[in-house]
Amino acid sequence: MIYFAQPQYLLLLLLLPLVFVLYGIMRGVRKRRIKRLGQPDLVEDLAPTVSRRKGWVKISVFAAALLFFFIGMARPQIGASLKERQIKGAEIMIVLDVSNSMRAEDYSPNRLERAKFAISKLVDRLRDDRVGLIVFAGRSFVQLPITSDYVSAKIFLNSISTGSVPVQGTAIGDALRTALRSFTADSENSRAVILITDGENHEDDPVAAARDAADMGARVYCIGVGSPEGQPIPMDDGELLRGPDGNIVVTRLDENTLKQIAEAGNGMYVRAGDSEFGLNPIIEDIRSMDEKLYKSFVFEEFDEQYMYFFAIALFFLILEFCISDTRNRKTLFGRQARILALPLVLFLSLPVYGQQDRHEVRKGNRNFDKENYREAEIDYRRALVEDSLSTAARYNMGNTLYRMERFNEAALYYKDLGDTLKRLSASKASDFFHNSGNLSLKQKDYAGAVEAYKESLRLEPDNMETKSNLAYAQKLLEESQNQSRQGGRDKQDSQQDDRNRDDSQEQQQDNQDNHDNQDRQDNQDRSDGQQPAISPQAARQMLQAIEDKEKDTQEKVKKAKAEKEKTREKEKNW
Repeated sequence: MIYFAQPQYLLLLLLLPLVFVLYGIMRGVRKRRIKRLGQPDLVEDLAPTVSRRKGWVKISVFAAALLFFFIGMARPQIGASLKERQIKGAEIMIVLDVSNSMRAEDYSPNRLERAKFAISKLVDRLRDDRVGLIVFAGRSFVQLPITSDYVSAKIFLNSISTGSVPVQGTAIGDALRTALRSFTADSENSRAVILITDGENHEDDPVAAARDAADMGARVYCIGVGSPEGQPIPMDDGELLRGPDGNIVVTRLDENTLKQIAEAGNGMYVRAGDSEFGLNPIIEDIRSMDEKLYKSFVFEEFDEQYMYFFAIALFFLILEFCISDTRNRKTLFGRQARILALPLVLFLSLPVYGQQDRHEVRKGNRNFDKENYREAEIDYRRALVEDSLSTAARYNMGNTLYRMERFNEAALYYKDLGDTLKRLSASKASDFFHNSGNLSLKQKDYAGAVEAYKESLRLEPDNMETKSNLAYAQKLLEESQNQSRQGGRDKQDSQQDDRNRDDSQEQQQDNQDNHDNQDRQDNQDRSDGQQPAISPQAARQMLQAIEDKEKDTQEKVKKAKAEKEKTREKEKNW
């Protein structure tokens, strides 16, 4: 990928059409002058060697020279060097809601895509801060650990969708606590959490999590995405999302919850607008925080390429000078110069249009073979800077991160590569799915590992290593499923034991009450020698005991209903 250090000079390219317009006007003026001197056909016969077409060829070559000269003035740069330097800044964790409710089209094209666009613009504004990214729905995951590598941040951001988290719902509190665990130990008083969500919390207590964040020196900023009146949620099949009751789900912005979270987290709440998403005032407030001095690897010192464009421009100027104005003139600066022009253009263009990303990939492969994984990571990142769609760079980057035991990051680079590799090579695709299975095993995603190994064997059925790994993954999956079923039975048995224990305690209490009443009655019998009548006070006590018993029963019923409602809320899929 090519960057421009002074892109304002690219506006000069708009002058190129004027070159042809002015040249056309000049030729028209010349024709009018010839008409005043005599007949044009007679003048043409008197100058048979003058070529009409070569004038346009010369002006086109001159325009090409201007084109490359203007591009060179904009200082094109490719690649980057990775250097370690000390910088001062804050640590910013962006917590992005990817639940199905973010599909709502309050914004164009929808809530999630609008939020991703705003985050991308935010990353472009960062200079010395470090940024991380967390996605959440019913659960939360670290999409990008704290880093100052803004290029990788934008790559990871582009891969986010509502399918990034398999468990649907909205657990804001869990996401905030994941963000707190993701900060570095030495970043106290320079931590900021930017929560981007519609605020419909289904699972936990986000306000308490925000208080915990404030106690740990982090500020929690909330950006509300959506509208209070609500919008339906379109799905991939074109239908609208429906709830368990069969009714169309309407997702609404819960501003009250977000304001409470921001207040508890010592931050601020901003409602996202169509033009201004709300990040600008938050960034300004973050700038007032105590900045932390830390070491960081950053991309800097891009390789300048302007000299190559100036060289090409010079070549076209010389070529324009060499083209003669006559029809049949055959000199060194005529046909022979044009013969030499093509190879010279190709030679000068190679540094600009060459496959720089392949060079970086090959360099990374050499470091990978030497187990210099840190250097290989740098090389592959450079290749991705030049071509973010490079399949080889992404795949090898994933393998490198896997070797460095950074499994979550490796999974992001592996994502969606299978179909591409299938089209390129069945062998490479088989290796990819084998590696994906290994990665899933490391992440304890046994079902995913089984599917990956099966896909690998479909491409290479005789690979014994993959077969062995598949058998191992199937065994782990079976054990995990058995443990889950046993855990469910144990939970049911525990709940039944608790209910039996409660019933037993109530029965013992009833027996004790009856025993106490009988003791009092026996004592009275021994004292009076006859059965006494029930006094009004004793009757009131018995009535009060019955009412208390009924109240306890009602409390248990309410508690059971609350537990049932809580279970139902966890089943929400938006």
